[in-house]
Amino acid sequence: MKSIVTLALMMTLSASALATAQSGGMKDMDMNMKTMDMKTMPMDKMGSDSSVKATSHKATGTVKAVDPTKGTVTLAHGPVKSLNWPAMTMTFSVKDKMFFDKLSVDKKVTIDFTKQDAKYVVTAVN
Repeated sequence: MKSIVTLALMMTLSASALATAQSGGMKDMDMNMKTMDMKTMPMDKMGSDSSVKATSHKATGTVKAVDPTKGTVTLAHGPVKSLNWPAMTMTFSVKDKMFFDKLSVDKKVTIDFTKQDAKYVVTAVN
């Protein structure tokens, strides 16, 4: 029993010493934001996941349905190599209402799209 108590005490002291040693290096760092040179920091790589540019994909196909009220377009498209998708018919979200001017049933189009949350969203129509 005595050796278990001794071992527990040694582990506690070791953990405390390690934590002190690891945090000790931070006291010498100048974390004053006024003196940091923000111009040389790579700001494009900072921020939350929502600020990271989404991967863009292309699909070419025929418009099967357009629903501006719901903000969607249904496209029978060919394979999408960047996603390893076969040809299929699927519905995409269209957030920019100006794209609906280029989308009409039976029209052949090429779209650029990204995944935003759980939806695939049209980002360009050609």
